[in-house]
Amino acid sequence: MAVSMSGANLALGVVLCALLVSSSQPSSSQVLHCHEVRSSFQFLYPGMKWAPETPVSGSDLQVCQPKGLTCCSRKMEERYLLTAKQNMESGLQASSAKLKLLIIQNAALFQEAFDMVLRLGRNSTLAMLREEFPALGGGANGAVTQLFLDMSLYILGSDANVDDMVTSFFSRLFSLAYRRLLGNGATPGTSEDCLRGAWREASAFSSYPKLMMTRLSRSLPATRVFLQALNLGIEVVNTTQHLRAGRDCGRALLRLWYCPHCQGLLEARPCRPLCLSTMGACLGGAVEVQPHWRSYVEGLGTLDSAMRGEQDMEAVVLRLHVIIKLALKHAVGAKSRVNTQVSGVCAHTPQRVARAVASSAEHTLASPVARNPQSGNPDPDQTLVGRRREFIQSLKSFSLFYGGLGEALCNREPAALNSSLCWNGQEMTDKFPGPGLRRAHPHASETKQKPPEPVISQIIDKLKHINQLLRMVTSPEKRWKARPGGGAARRDPNRQNQGAVDEEGLESGDCDDEDECTGVSGLGPPPRRKRLRIFADLADNLAVDDLTFHELLLTPRLATDTHAGASIPGAAQAASVLSHVFLLTVIIFLFFGLH
Repeated sequence: MAVSMSGANLALGVVLCALLVSSSQPSSSQVLHCHEVRSSFQFLYPGMKWAPETPVSGSDLQVCQPKGLTCCSRKMEERYLLTAKQNMESGLQASSAKLKLLIIQNAALFQEAFDMVLRLGRNSTLAMLREEFPALGGGANGAVTQLFLDMSLYILGSDANVDDMVTSFFSRLFSLAYRRLLGNGATPGTSEDCLRGAWREASAFSSYPKLMMTRLSRSLPATRVFLQALNLGIEVVNTTQHLRAGRDCGRALLRLWYCPHCQGLLEARPCRPLCLSTMGACLGGAVEVQPHWRSYVEGLGTLDSAMRGEQDMEAVVLRLHVIIKLALKHAVGAKSRVNTQVSGVCAHTPQRVARAVASSAEHTLASPVARNPQSGNPDPDQTLVGRRREFIQSLKSFSLFYGGLGEALCNREPAALNSSLCWNGQEMTDKFPGPGLRRAHPHASETKQKPPEPVISQIIDKLKHINQLLRMVTSPEKRWKARPGGGAARRDPNRQNQGAVDEEGLESGDCDDEDECTGVSGLGPPPRRKRLRIFADLADNLAVDDLTFHELLLTPRLATDTHAGASIPGAAQAASVLSHVFLLTVIIFLFFGLH
């Protein structure tokens, strides 16, 4: 009886030991529930029957090579590889979507705002000419419209020269003023070409053309670079969104996300060091973009701070009509001297037929000009200055975007629930190693420092270029010397040929070769009643996407505006050319967007 009891106890002990061993060392039948893996795979790829029903050796696998059995076949591994690449690309797009939308939205709004400033400045100039110098009739409309069209195209990136556009404007204006305002309309021997250059010899407009050149040469480049920087920012982020996972990156992503599935670990989450190293390798050196991106954001902030006073396009453009009015008044006041000098210069010049553009401008009639289009005391945040400030503050929150891009991609991984284990590339391991223990993660050492991918190098080169432009346009330079106290200065009787202080607080002066004028007050901000209150309406009316942005960037609104001032010869042609460029841009965008 005792012998039988001891034999039973021995048998029971053997059974218990077998159970303990089987529970402490999971067998293939316990760990590999291939039916769950099969269901998961078929959920991703309905109809595909490549998932084995029972564990297999996995000898044909290239990446997810198991130590024992596996639930994956070679076909499954290939499909998982494609899915891993797609997940990476969708993660990039999701991580940068807010940044891209921010820049696109503001680029479209600012483009529309700058166009509106130019239209308002043109309307103010046409209204001033009609009210102050009615003798000019509608002949000056062509010159005014051409000037503002040139400014619009310059902001969009044309090769126009600011000094040349101002010179051309005053040349056309003087030819008309000489015949209609200075009492020499019947002078038969005066050549049109000679008149176009005689105003400089006669100093007919004093230093006001130089004043306009200096103001525009400071404000327009700042606006131009601002729009160029936004356009390039969209290009940089868009390129980042469309980074493609290469062969090595795809294999690393497969190991990171789907190799655990082959071992039946459907809920496994990658260890953070492995995730960060994998993303760093897959981003092709995008972390090296970070210092240049940060300089880009800081440069835009510096430019925003500099776009004040003479670099504030809104302030300058909305006061151009004052400079033009004072220039014409100066010519009328000095008409005897001007007539004498012009007669001396052009007396022996052969008479030539006036250009067709000039003659057509003579018959151009001014459209009704809206007076006081903006009224009230608008919210400062709805002006150009306020909107730029708001945009820069939002952009600064993305100043570390490229440095934290890998981190952002890893943060998209759902956290493992109630588990202290993570996937290290080969097996499940302790997520929180003890003090002093740094658990090495297989394959983490595979991500060595490599030179940036070509597309990343292109991004860096473009950022370097725009950063250089931002530094150039915001570099310290000589400013206009304001009158003491900032108020109306008393006219110095010892200064000759100086225009009187006008009702707007602007005084003429002589400008030297370095574009510095003494005795001239700053234009100052435009009256608050003329400040633009436009962004609330624009935000409601603009469909913010890539196509809208490119359309706004490439369409010169002044060429086709019919609400104030007729268009000029050549404007329709410029609009046609740019429209073809826009269509080509849309086709290219759609082609690459779909691929």
